Amino acid sequence: MSERQANVDTREQPPSEQSVLSAELLFDVLGSSYRRFVLSNLSSEPKPVPIDELAYRLAAWEDGTTDADVTSETADDVEILLYHVHLPKMAELGLVAYDSETGIIVPGEKIEAATNGLELAEF
Repeated sequence: MSERQANVDTREQPPSEQSVLSAELLFDVLGSSYRRFVLSNLSSEPKPVPIDELAYRLAAWEDGTTDADVTSETADDVEILLYHVHLPKMAELGLVAYDSETGIIVPGEKIEAATNGLELAEF
């Protein structure tokens, strides 16, 4: 059993609640380039990702550079935004699962519903 399967129990939810997001919630999530980036990264590479590694990737993407060229200060700023703003919102909607103690992010049970909308959003 994978780590994600061990932490997510969907037996109590009807199937429609497991995979459907309202259009309003979906547009809200996709309205942030940071959240689109997280969704894209987690769906293309569905394995646990440390928040600091994701912060470097996101900062590099945003600056049009490589992870190695990102300063630790810039990555720290992005990590703070991920930790306090974006990941909690995404976790609440079931798009990601985030363990704040270990700093590990994994795809949530509803990530596919949101990633299908990525094609509609300009990334």
